[in-house]
Amino acid sequence: MTQIIKTRKERINLTIEQKLDYAKLMVHENYTNKKIMAISGAGLSAVTRWKKQYLAEISGNTPEYGKAMTLEQQEIQSLKKQLWRSQRDNEILKKANSLVRSGQSKHTMIAKMNKACRQYNTKELCQLLKLPRSSYYYQIKDKPASANTSAMIEFIKQTVIEVGHTYGKRRMKITLNNQGYQIGIYQTATLMKKANVVAIRPRKRHYYPNAGLMHKKAENLLNREFEQQTINTHWVGDITYIKTYQGWSYLASVLDLSSKQVVGWALSKQPNAQLAKDALSNAIARHQPNGSKLMFHSDQGVQYCANMFAQYCNSKNIIQSMSRRGNCWDNAVMERFFRSLKTERLNYQSFANHQEVVENVESYIYFYNYKRIHSAIGYLTPAEKMAELKKVA
Repeated sequence: MTQIIKTRKERINLTIEQKLDYAKLMVHENYTNKKIMAISGAGLSAVTRWKKQYLAEISGNTPEYGKAMTLEQQEIQSLKKQLWRSQRDNEILKKANSLVRSGQSKHTMIAKMNKACRQYNTKELCQLLKLPRSSYYYQIKDKPASANTSAMIEFIKQTVIEVGHTYGKRRMKITLNNQGYQIGIYQTATLMKKANVVAIRPRKRHYYPNAGLMHKKAENLLNREFEQQTINTHWVGDITYIKTYQGWSYLASVLDLSSKQVVGWALSKQPNAQLAKDALSNAIARHQPNGSKLMFHSDQGVQYCANMFAQYCNSKNIIQSMSRRGNCWDNAVMERFFRSLKTERLNYQSFANHQEVVENVESYIYFYNYKRIHSAIGYLTPAEKMAELKKVA
């Protein structure tokens, strides 16, 4: 018995112009479907579809799917496509306004849009921003880091641990430069992001008055002249409080304006004049200044206005200066140290007792004086600045 094998009919590919010609023959010349099938080689369903589409187009209906046959409907399709493209581009730009910022590269913008708005494909985003797709895919492709880059990332991770996440991109850049890495601030920020490093920031910004009356005991002799060039001639001091589970601990500090080094401090459970005196006495014992050439500036706190403290300053020939009432800007450098202390160390910890506070504060002061670079003194540590000024003197 002979087996009959059915072969599949070969597909006929016709241009849109040929289909239009066959449709016109059927509509205007009364050609039958069978005759057109014989001429074109197409099947019955295709021939029927051409005729139906042509009749719809000459009646003014533009096909929703597929390409129009008549020139008029093709132009309408083109205009509709252009209008849709313009509306979609405008919609994309509105969305992008809330996602991107000025200064970003095109491939970064496209990556953000792709992540946030899944309805927009990469092709249309690249066309809108006039960026070749090949360039976009090359930029986002994970590239193996060079040995130098890997070394910098490891150094950043190590530095962050040492400084307790207190360095932002500016201080980190200087630290890398000091290690011999030639790198700018923006590349530093990129490497910090790759290393998943985020600097600690203040929780809340405070606003203070910028006026006030002089104190009867001492005038504002410092007058915000915070930039001093000689060590042990201008000291500032203040007292801050730290909470523990057993109550409050109080820290009095003394800072040298020329080097920004904390030269003396004292801690107590009582915020009295003795605490202020102990901090100043500690600074004098450490640095042995010439009292007749030394000015000590503080706020108008009761500790610094007390007779005990004033008499101690007089016994050492120290000139006393005080901020105007309620004006912390007159003692801004000392306030800035307390902000750094609390933001970088104390605010993220809790303390069981006074002794824990003492240990943590002294640890931070050591870090602040000998390890933490300071932007106001040319990104040196206060100890390095102190040594530099001693050489000049």
